[in-house]
Formats: sequence, structure tokens, C-alpha cells
Amino acid sequence: MNRDGGRAAGLVAAGILVSRLAGFVRTWFAARYLGAGGAQDAYTMALRVPNAMRNLLGEGTLSAAFVPVYSALLARQDERGARALANALLGVLLLASSVLTLLGIALAPLLTQVLAAGFDAERAALTTRLIRVLFPMAGLMVISGWCLGVQNAHRRFFLSYASAAMWSIAQIVLLAGWGARAASMAQLAWWLAWATLVGALLQVSVQLPEVWRLAGPVRPTLAGASGQVRTVLTNLVPVIGTLGVVQLSGFADSFIAAYLAEGSVSVLGFANQLMLLPVALFGIAVSASSLPELSRDRASLTEEAVRDAVRRRVADGWVRILFYIVPSAVVFVAFGDLVIGMLLRSGAFGLREQQLVHGTLAAYAVGLVAFSSNRLFATVFHAQQDYRSPLRFSMASVAVSIACAAGFAFAFRAHPMAVAGIALGAAAGAWVTFGSLRARLGRELGALLTPPARRAVWRVLGATVLATALGAALRPLSAAWHQWVAGPVVLGTFSAVYLLVSWWFGSGEAARWLRLPSRAARADA
Repeated sequence: MNRDGGRAAGLVAAGILVSRLAGFVRTWFAARYLGAGGAQDAYTMALRVPNAMRNLLGEGTLSAAFVPVYSALLARQDERGARALANALLGVLLLASSVLTLLGIALAPLLTQVLAAGFDAERAALTTRLIRVLFPMAGLMVISGWCLGVQNAHRRFFLSYASAAMWSIAQIVLLAGWGARAASMAQLAWWLAWATLVGALLQVSVQLPEVWRLAGPVRPTLAGASGQVRTVLTNLVPVIGTLGVVQLSGFADSFIAAYLAEGSVSVLGFANQLMLLPVALFGIAVSASSLPELSRDRASLTEEAVRDAVRRRVADGWVRILFYIVPSAVVFVAFGDLVIGMLLRSGAFGLREQQLVHGTLAAYAVGLVAFSSNRLFATVFHAQQDYRSPLRFSMASVAVSIACAAGFAFAFRAHPMAVAGIALGAAAGAWVTFGSLRARLGRELGALLTPPARRAVWRVLGATVLATALGAALRPLSAAWHQWVAGPVVLGTFSAVYLLVSWWFGSGEAARWLRLPSRAARADA
């Protein structure tokens, strides 16, 4: 990846890391005080509904439709038109999110019946109450997504992603201060829902000053820039469709988990959050930083130059993603129990929960490369304002995912580890999308990996094998150690060996981490 692209991806990753670290602190407190029981099931299920709206109308979805149009205006030096587009789109989003929020609150009992049909009466009643508190969060997150799009189009990446830490911090304050004071798990889940809503408000508030500075006064309106708004909304429909089918898969996973043993919804949620950390840090970081540049290239370069630029960005970004994702997947499978023990083992979250989350996380790890690569591949289509191709591919993959998840989970329904079958189904669906996107890009751009890039991938695989072997050799020695000692020793050794071997093989990415001279020229000679 070129220097500017690497710096932009690094800023996105840094912002995501801040928010994810806060998220893991929040998860630790939630695991400590709520465990993986009925109240956590209800909170996890209630949060899934507004989170789906957040994903459908905010953040990545809105950026995919908005950033290419907004960035093209900036590339043509039309700042007045860009400002008018931003304000007009904000007015539309405020109206739409307000209507959807009111509908969500009113339809909370129906949503619970549809999504949590497997819950008993007590968990279902609590889920309904929590949905009514949490649904306004969806509208706030849509506005946060608009703020993110404006900042990213102006090549401001850190705050837009780091601001999500405020969402977690509000929950951490609640759990740390009042987690032990609740009369019941249900009461604590109720308090936590209100803290979650406050966190969403804080997340928007910290971004508005920067957006004001970049795009001028924030004045939502339903008039002005109508042509560009229509273009964004037209683009938004297939993007929503693409993420809509992905969200359908997520809802289906929770629906299936609700019919398994109590706590399965929570186990699935914990494992999913851990799996998404490397996807967000590396897959989303590279993709998000690439989208504005790809969009500007499309607006300012010739067709042949665009093709070469896109192929180069895809190759550089993909190698960068694989450098981090391949060892992450191996760690989740081979050493995931240590990761979970360090992050979650406390209070109501015991050995049984640790083992269940590890098994589910290992199943997710089977598709980790696909989950992450798909983000980058889809970004190429979004930059070209081709939103229908990813939609078609996603529909096929979701069908595979749901079928596999239901088959695996219900076949072993009596076993506590049946929930891992749901994660395995999600991984299968991700590989279907991966194959389709890669084949399509290969036809349009040619070979996605140059010979040096292919050698870089082989070096990643070799370094991962050597690091895993040494980490596995330390496992018996660390069996008697506390999890907060064994985890850092084994995982620290794995990471150090991986970076050193990668550097010796010629990885420029490892050289940057170790601050050593690059051996890339010798490795590719």
C-alpha cells in the first residue's frame, strides 16, 4: 500500500482500536455482572434490532453511497455543492430515522415475537422493554454515520471511528458504578439499556464540532442539492439491500440461537464481537481509507488509469489485510481460550462460558479471511457506484449461511456447543461471497496479486506456521499459570516470532512495527 494509503488506513485502525478497546472493557464488565444468562440474552437480542437499523442506514452503508458523490464534488473543487448535499442528506436522514424510531417503539412486542420466538415468557417480556429504550439509538447512529461520511470524504479518519468509544464509556460507567447494586439481572439490563442510549448521544455530540469545521454550519434541510441527494438515495437502495440480506443472516443466527440452550444468544454475541475486532481493525480500516481515494480517482483519471490504480490499490490493500488476518484466525483457533480468559473470565463468566465462546470463535475464524477481504472487494464496486453486484453475491451467500447454520445447530441441538454451528454457517456464507467478488474483480481487473504480492502472502503463511509451532510448545508450560500470565506469555511469544520471521522474510509491514530496516528488496530479488 502506498504511503498515504497506509497512513489513512492506520488512522482508521487507530480510531477503531480506541473504540474496540473501550468495547472490550464494556464487555468485560457486562460479562462480570450479567454473565451469559437470560438477562444478557434479552439485552443482546434487544440491541440487535437497533444495531441492524444502525448498520442499514448508518456508518458503512451511508458512507458507501454518500462518500463517492461527495468526494467527486470535492475533487471538482465544488465545496458549495458538497455542503448543500451534506445538509440536504442530513434532513432526509433525520426525517427517515425519526419515523423508523417511532415505528420500532410501537412494534416492540411484535419484533420480540418474530425475532425471539424461542425465548420463554420472562426473557421475551424483558426483551420488549429493552427494545423500546434502545430503538431511539438507531436514529442517533444514523446521524453518526452521516458525520463519519463527511469526515472520511475530507480524509479525516481518526475521530469518526474513535468516537464510538463514547458509546462504550457510558455503559462502562454504569456497570462499574452500579453493576453490583442492581436488585436483579433484569434491573441491571434495564439500567444498561438507558446507558447505551446516552452513549449513542455522546458519540454524535463529539463529532459535530469537527463536521462543522469541515463542511460548514450543520443546517439540515429538505431542499437544495436535490439531484445529488437523489443520486445518493438511488445508490443507497442496493447498498441497504446488500446489508439487509447480511442483517437477515444475523437475525437468523440469533433466531436459531434462541432455540438452543439458555445463554446461546449471549455466547454467539461474545464470539461475534471478538471475531469482528480484526475485521474492523484491518478489513474495515483498509476499505474505509480506500473508498475516498478510489472515488476521487474515478472522478479525475482516464478509464485506463483508473483500472491500473484500482488494481494496485486492491493488491496493496489485500496483502496488508492478510498480513494481520491470517495470524489472527490461527490465534482464535489455537489460542482463543487464552484470549477469552484474559478478556472475559470474571464473576458470572466462568470456565463453561469460556469454553463455549472459544468453540464459537474458532468456528467464526474459519471464515475470517473471507469476512475481511470481502470488505475491500465490495469497496471497489461502491467506488464505481456499482451497488447491485455486491447485492447479488450477498443474497447467494446468505442463503448458504442460513442453511448451514440451521443444519449444523439443530443437528447437534442437545449439545451445549451447538451454537458453534451457527458461526460455522456464517463462515461458509462469507466464503461464497469471497469467491464471487474475487472472480468478478479478476475478470474486470486481471490478476489481483502480482508475483511480489503472491510471495508476500506465502511469507505470511510461513511466518504464521513458525509462530504457531512455538506458541503451541509453550502451552504445556503455561497450564499451571493464571490466565492473565499464560495469555500474555503465549500470545506475546506468538506475536514476537511472527513479526521477526515476517521481517526476516522481507515484510515491510513487520519492518514498520519493529522499526527495523526493510528487507523487502532482498526478499523479492
